[in-house]
Amino acid sequence: MDLELRGIEPDEVARFLRAATVPFGQTEWTDDGEFPSYLLAHDRALAVCDDGAIVANAAAFTFRLTVPGATQVDVAGVTMVGVQPTHRRRGLLRWMMDVQLDDVAARGEPIAVLTASEASIYERFGYGLATFSSRWELASEHATMLTPTSGDGRVRLVDGDAAVAAARTVYDAAAATRVGEIVRPADWWGPIFHPVHEGRPRTPKFFTAVHETTGGRPDAFARYEIEPNWPDGVPTNKLRVVELHATSPDAEAAMWEYLFGVDLVGVLEAGTRPLDEPLRFRLPDSRRLRAGRVRDHLWVRVLDVGAALGARTYGVDDALVIELVDGFRPANSGCWRVDGGPEGATCAPTDAVPDLALGAPDLGAIYLGGVAPSTLAAAGRVQERTAGALARADRFFTVHPLPWCTTHF
Repeated sequence: MDLELRGIEPDEVARFLRAATVPFGQTEWTDDGEFPSYLLAHDRALAVCDDGAIVANAAAFTFRLTVPGATQVDVAGVTMVGVQPTHRRRGLLRWMMDVQLDDVAARGEPIAVLTASEASIYERFGYGLATFSSRWELASEHATMLTPTSGDGRVRLVDGDAAVAAARTVYDAAAATRVGEIVRPADWWGPIFHPVHEGRPRTPKFFTAVHETTGGRPDAFARYEIEPNWPDGVPTNKLRVVELHATSPDAEAAMWEYLFGVDLVGVLEAGTRPLDEPLRFRLPDSRRLRAGRVRDHLWVRVLDVGAALGARTYGVDDALVIELVDGFRPANSGCWRVDGGPEGATCAPTDAVPDLALGAPDLGAIYLGGVAPSTLAAAGRVQERTAGALARADRFFTVHPLPWCTTHF
């Protein structure tokens, strides 16, 4: 029987999710955990079927992404992409990516984003690596602040609906100003704090601490786990920070100060933290914060060049002409003039002489401002066509603080 690529019906979602686990080496799908499969809309899922069996799959969530200028842009959050081992090397992935990007464009979403299971896969479809994160450890004996916080406000441990309300309030405010962050849908939060396993409610695996102002307004929260470790009866537990967000530097410092004071802890570990983590500079001995693995996080695919480049702001007033080569979406190829600055921008096709030449993955990489065009030029990926254009592009595109995404999907 010929292979068929189609959407799925509402009553096929469970079967789709089970099939989606196979390429990742899992034997079944479970709703235990934070992977937002409960957000899957059947009309954004694609399945390749062979004699009725799902043998390849791709889906997308409907998100909004914060871009430079604190603008939030509609994006497709591509997820659950895989081909079962029985059907590899038949072009199914390219087939699904082509159909999916057509659908994203038809929905009016100028950008698609994803977090990649394998970094070597998605550049061929025009995705570029746009944000990074790091993991670090800090021994508890060195977990002190160089300058203690003011002590204004208080920290409370909360759970259930109180945790949902506080975390959403803080996260939404923080995400609205942090370039690279996803605006998490409202129905994301409940299942995180009210987890269900095999149809039964269960206790979250983490604690939730909330910092409140003296007026009772939440301005920071942290979710953290305690990994027990009592060798020879001596407590050296590991405190693992799942996520920490704040609406101001002072609130963030107060949240860290609370975590530094949790008893029976030998080491603190935090993952998915920004590369320009300010906490390092709050410590008496910055070297004690031992940064570990740096990894890629958010990959960006620009679909509507004019809309995407016109949606963000830029570091300085300038106009750059970019010659784009997009092998997977050839209609995007050509020269584009970006005329912008701190107050806004426009972007349109042009016949003008280009300042820079680059490919679709490189445009995705520089879009959020965390990868400098000159860095890609040094790697042989971006070509300077007019003298001084790279320096201008660096000032134009890059942002501070670095783009940072904590959302997994």
